[in-house]
Amino acid sequence: MDLIEQLANLNFYLLGSYPRGSLGGLALNIIMALLAICLSFVFGVLLGYSRLSCRRYVKFPCIAYIETVRSTPLIMIIFWFYFFLPYLFGGNITVFWSAVISLCAYASAYEAEIVRAGIIAVPKGQLEAALSTGLSRYGAMRHVILPQAFKIMVPSFVSFFVSLFKDTSVTYIIGVIELTQAGIIISQRQPDRIFSAYFVVGLGFWIICFSMSRLARRLEKRIGVFDLESIRPEACRDEFMLLPKRKKAGAVLTGNPPCSPPGQ
Repeated sequence: MDLIEQLANLNFYLLGSYPRGSLGGLALNIIMALLAICLSFVFGVLLGYSRLSCRRYVKFPCIAYIETVRSTPLIMIIFWFYFFLPYLFGGNITVFWSAVISLCAYASAYEAEIVRAGIIAVPKGQLEAALSTGLSRYGAMRHVILPQAFKIMVPSFVSFFVSLFKDTSVTYIIGVIELTQAGIIISQRQPDRIFSAYFVVGLGFWIICFSMSRLARRLEKRIGVFDLESIRPEACRDEFMLLPKRKKAGAVLTGNPPCSPPGQ
């Protein structure tokens, strides 16, 4: 009966106070997740690709950013951007965009590792074969390496996107009235219905995440994603760089790149 009574609050769970007020609820979670996924994907690809470079001034800043973000709880990143962005931009950043930028910065670090792992999973012979046909390094990366790499990345990306959607619930801590905050508001108005309110919140997240997982399986079958044996990643893969580092005259190409210490 408590769950049935929650149907009266269904519009608030889904849309917040819209249309009388600002959009919120589950719709806001979806919008934040989509924006964060689209924006972070671009930065994640650039970070993951740049981390493979043997040039230290390119590689080390990427490593520093990735490891710093991955070692920091999401809630702390949200607080950083919530307090520092208005200070930097004169208070013109809304709570919504502070949350989206925080999620984007957080997601790009994890997506960079997915991209790095996907690229190094492509055999070196694929690049050599592409270059032997007369393709430039840019053409080889665009038409040969990256299509294969992204096919390998699909399962990891889908899993992370589902996780990122659930992470949008943390933004309630800075006042974003998404689904979790909507449940908190309703539970405070009706303390005797707190269990049913939080059950509806959990149900909303489960429906979206389950739907994303099912769609991902169809996508994987359509593009033909297969499980690949795990390999030991090298320290860097400079052969994939559009401007590879020049090797010293007489250097012999071995299994390890020039910037790797012996034994790695």
